[in-house]
Formats: sequence, C-alpha cells, structure tokens
Amino acid sequence: MLMEYDSISTVTVDSYSTLVDIGSQEAVLEAHVDGLDDAESVSQLWRAQYLQYSMIANDIDAYRPFWDLIGQGLRYALEANGYDVPKATRDEIRRTVYEDELSIFDDVKEGIGRITDAGYEVYIISNGSPEMLDHLVAAADLGDTVTDAISAHEVETYKPDAAIYEHAAERTGTPIDEVLHASGGGMRDVWGAKHAGMSTAWVSRPGEELPTEELGPEPDIVIEDFHDLADRLE
Repeated sequence: MLMEYDSISTVTVDSYSTLVDIGSQEAVLEAHVDGLDDAESVSQLWRAQYLQYSMIANDIDAYRPFWDLIGQGLRYALEANGYDVPKATRDEIRRTVYEDELSIFDDVKEGIGRITDAGYEVYIISNGSPEMLDHLVAAADLGDTVTDAISAHEVETYKPDAAIYEHAAERTGTPIDEVLHASGGGMRDVWGAKHAGMSTAWVSRPGEELPTEELGPEPDIVIEDFHDLADRLE
C-alpha cells in the first residue's frame, strides 16, 4: 500500500514486543522455576493468557490494571503446565520481566531519536499501567525523546478498542488521520489503530514475519526497525 508520509504529523509506538523484547521472559522463567522443561511454551501461554484477559475485560466492562492481568496470566500458564510456584516467586518473575530487567531492542533509542530529530513528536501507546511505562521509558532512556507515554489506564479499556487510539490522538492534539502508529508482534494493535483511523506500520522484529491473518486490514507499511521508519520520514 502506498504511504502518504507528508500527511503524518505525529508518530505513536506500541510498547511490549515493539520497544521491549518479550522473549526475555523465557530466561527469567528458567531462572526462577525449578525443573522447568519448556520455558518457551510457558512464556507464550503467559502472554496469550494476559492478552486474552484484557479482551475479556473489554467485553464485560470489568477493567483491571494490566499489571494484575500479567500476574494472573503467569499463574495460569504455570499451573496449566503443572508448576506450583509460590506467589512471591511469581511476583518476582513479573517484576523482573516488566520492571527491573526490561530487554530493550537495540534500535529503539537512536531510531526514535532520529524520528524526533526529523520534527515528529513520538508518543507511546500501551496497555501497560503508568508505573510500568515509567520503568520502560527509564530503561530505554527515552525520557528526553518521547513526548509522553499514554496508558490504557487513562480510559480503562485495552487495545484494540478504538477508544484508546482516539484518546491518544486527542492527547497528542493531532487529527487521528495524521497519526502513524508503529507496532510489532501480533496484528491486533495494527488492526485497532487502523480501525480507529490511524495509519499503521508493522515492525518486523528478529525472527518474525508479517502474520497472514485475514481478520483485519494489512498495515500501511512494514518496517525492519525504527531506523527504517526514520529513513522514510526524514
């Protein structure tokens, strides 16, 4: 699809799987769970489960902070695989992955810095709680680069509900059709942003290929990383 870069005024970016490498969950699980045989499958179920909880919360109007959903998802994933892990250990795993030892992709700081140097304000849009996003911004050293981090907590609804993208556009002071939203991982964030009226970029992180799901629209562009996006916007 042909992208009209001149129409873009503001760039927004997803957080986990886009700025943060969620693959780090596996090593943390292995370090904290005795006898763990398949950290990859537990990690995948963990993430899938807390995202499912977020969708259910949207559907039944039962918002709970994302931090809580992550904890509940971890408990489910461990128990489903036969591991009885004390709450204190589960809390330490969650804290290590999502606060203390965030694994930031290498291109993030310089790539996003180039985008801001080109004259674009950059905002984070995330399901993460405000406290989680504070840790992310600090870990990625983006405090002087991104204009702000916008949390689902502000509207008490999760992606891909249009309300969070509409709220983000309002917070940035930008018409929604002048916002480009960049996201990696699965397609639900791209679909949600596109449905709300934003242009979209899918970030192809190492080892990932553009999902072939047919439920929603394709992204406007596919980018290798934030340097690639900067090259297109400069």
